[in-house]
Amino acid sequence: MEEQSNETKKRGGWRTLGIWVTLAFVVVIVAWYFLIKVASENAMEPIPLKQAK
Repeated sequence: MEEQSNETKKRGGWRTLGIWVTLAFVVVIVAWYFLIKVASENAMEPIPLKQAK
């Protein structure tokens, strides 16, 4: 009886770890998306380079 509950806890732990890893991955993707979106909206105007003659 003791071994079965212990084994179930281990598998549940791996499932929880998988959920946390997936959640962290989604958070990173969303953060990158907003970072790129905000950076592109706040981009400075390109300054044309003057060529020396």
